[in-house]
Amino acid sequence: MAIRMVPDLGAPVTVVAVDLITESYAPGYNEWAAYILAAGGYLAAGFNWGGDFMKNVGIASFPWAAKKIYDRARGGVPVARRATAFKRVARYPAPALETPFGGVKLV
Repeated sequence: MAIRMVPDLGAPVTVVAVDLITESYAPGYNEWAAYILAAGGYLAAGFNWGGDFMKNVGIASFPWAAKKIYDRARGGVPVARRATAFKRVARYPAPALETPFGGVKLV
């Protein structure tokens, strides 16, 4: 059986592109995009809409959606989102890394 370019390779590339674009430009919608692609792909395949392309979109986006469901059920925030939540880290109570004028020599 030969690999067809649009249904077999185009669907996973579409899912990866949607994941990367929503993760970069709209991180709040990344989780919803995973659910929509997985459910939409399987529903469209069930109703015979879109042919093999939509079936493969559902299949390719299922691991992404399953990971989002797992993260949501675990109750934690994914590490990447948690790390970017804190924009500024203050070092006020800690001493400075080097003393002021520490490298100055009097001749």
